[in-house]
Amino acid sequence: MHVPPAMDAAVATPVATPVDTPVDTPVATPVDTPVDTPVDTPVDTPVDREAEVDAALRFLLVRGVGAGRMRQIRSSCGSFARAIACTPAEIAAAIRVDEVEASRVLADARACGPAVEAERREAARLGVRVVLLSDDEYPELLGASPDPPELLFVRGELTAAVEPAVAIVGSRRATAYGSLQAGTLAVSLAERGIPVVSGGARGIDAEAHRGALRAGGRTIAVLATGFAQPYPSEHAELFETVVEAGGALVTEQPSFVTARPDLFPRRNRVIAALSLLTVVVEAANRSGALLTARIAVDDLSREAACMPGPVTSALSAGCHRAIREGWAHLVTGADDVAEILAGSRPLIVGAREVADRTRADRIRQAARAEPKARAPQAKGDRCSARPQLSPDAEAVSEAVKRLGGAGFDELERELAWTVPRIASAALELELLGLVARDAHGAFRMKRG
Repeated sequence: MHVPPAMDAAVATPVATPVDTPVDTPVATPVDTPVDTPVDTPVDTPVDREAEVDAALRFLLVRGVGAGRMRQIRSSCGSFARAIACTPAEIAAAIRVDEVEASRVLADARACGPAVEAERREAARLGVRVVLLSDDEYPELLGASPDPPELLFVRGELTAAVEPAVAIVGSRRATAYGSLQAGTLAVSLAERGIPVVSGGARGIDAEAHRGALRAGGRTIAVLATGFAQPYPSEHAELFETVVEAGGALVTEQPSFVTARPDLFPRRNRVIAALSLLTVVVEAANRSGALLTARIAVDDLSREAACMPGPVTSALSAGCHRAIREGWAHLVTGADDVAEILAGSRPLIVGAREVADRTRADRIRQAARAEPKARAPQAKGDRCSARPQLSPDAEAVSEAVKRLGGAGFDELERELAWTVPRIASAALELELLGLVARDAHGAFRMKRG
């Protein structure tokens, strides 16, 4: 496990890095709990939230367990607290690895209690709270995305209800023109009561946050690092101002995780998923900001827009291309943005539907995983290797079978559902390996 750097509060306990790629330092194996023996849990009471947070942090801090495996573990076992009680065979089935790797994951999760305590102490020092996907506080727009994080680390005020939030992203090497346009747009949106979301980076991101703050509005900064290692470090004061002004700081990463290139694409997904519209101000042809906008359009069925710049500016070439290709609106100010948002009401309704349904499904899923008696359980009973489908996933599966393969357009007509609802159910089927997309993007049932 990764050993955290020195910090203000003296904590010498190591914290594991939550990434899907291996690291050089091995994680200690538990000595008190054999990996091949299920751990007994209380059986007549629902999973306590604190126990669920503790178990979720344990898995998050394990080397090799990233967002995808977190989702598979919780989905298969009903909860993270029950997953700790699973056998290696059950975890292997859940995350599709051999039993050797599953034994290592379980051993590390059961052994990292001290690391979890260190994380909680640092979170308390920084004023950070953990928000689970099943919590009422979890943002509905983010929860309606195909792959929402299982837990968030949050500072400040995070609103669960769908807001007409707008993401403003762009180049870190912003020109004077780009900085002016980003700040002006953010001011105008904040004056209309529209929250501004961005990534806290240098350049356009920072100007967007500052513009919203100047107008007395709310802004949300989504970080790629842990709160004990904010990136960039020179924006620490800006981040504090965001919280003090009634906004929020959000990250998927535990406190001591430092900046790495692989963390930023995931951060970009959260930015897009928290917003109804993503606006790009200055982006070259190969730009992370443009990728964020494509995520909004292609993966989330949200809206994207670009602000044009000087025709001779390489930093506006990506924006011009997106407008020319037709997948991004052209915007020049808050009036254009308001016009786009006016057409987003179906998305808001769909997000609320998905959020309500997701919470209900989590409750039913946990109830199905709840042990029924105190008698010792047979191996394999503590978590389901093949989780039951949610009602929506079942409906999409049947529709794909009837149609012999279908894309979002066909499923929208067949089921009369919103696209976010279809996307959520389709992702569940993809994660379970029941459907796959063909070369044209249509869903088809897998054989066998």
